Amino acid sequence: MTQSLHFSKYHGAGNDFIIVDAQDLNSIDLTESQIALWCHRRYGIGADGFMVYERSTDSKKAFAMRYYNADGKQGSMCGNGGRCIVRYAYERKGAPSSLQFSFGEDVYSAEVHTADNISLYMKPVHTIKIQEDQSCFCNTGSPHHIEWVDSGLQELDVFQSGKVMRDRYGSEGCNINFVEIINDSELAVRTYERGVEDETLACGTGVTAAVLSAHHMGKIRATSVKVNALGGLLEVAFKLAELGYEDIVLRGPAEHVFDGNILA
Repeated sequence: MTQSLHFSKYHGAGNDFIIVDAQDLNSIDLTESQIALWCHRRYGIGADGFMVYERSTDSKKAFAMRYYNADGKQGSMCGNGGRCIVRYAYERKGAPSSLQFSFGEDVYSAEVHTADNISLYMKPVHTIKIQEDQSCFCNTGSPHHIEWVDSGLQELDVFQSGKVMRDRYGSEGCNINFVEIINDSELAVRTYERGVEDETLACGTGVTAAVLSAHHMGKIRATSVKVNALGGLLEVAFKLAELGYEDIVLRGPAEHVFDGNILA
């Protein structure tokens, strides 16, 4: 029997997501193929990822988040997705402007300042690995490879370069970030995302990994850094701690695009 599923679409600096309420799913089976079809930009709604909002049974948490990549597979943490679902919870579900939510075993805090300024507090990062070729590996809730680009970032073929490099850490793949230092407190980043298998207009965990890696290698000194993504401007702030980086905050816009219903 065909059912109609209500959804909302949001984006954070061009990184776009479909959000549904778990209560609206009823008996709809969230298969990989079904989610991939909804995320398809020709045959579906079109999105970089798919999120499910679930009411929390814990009074200290506003909601629980489930995240799926555009290929339909369950994904690791998504920074821009997290900021978008926070705005959805605030606007649509009556959540407070300052809140906590769960994602798997982790708990995240967030604040809604305005639509153009939503902060997500990331998990501490204790290890950044510098490779022999001076690239970096940094896990900010999702695994990220950082490739430094001296110049010409905007002309780089990110799709082809990222596609070649995504499997260098194993069969599950890794997100590949190409990073150019603008000045001591500003970067430009372009990202090839696994699960999307293409370049996205922004990646929240990716820009966070880029900023921390740049600071770790002494390429920047500021602890509040602007990041130019293809889809807009993000900001990452942090504190240097004895064991790495703490109080990491990802800030930027989270915009509502449209609502709709799709047959499932």
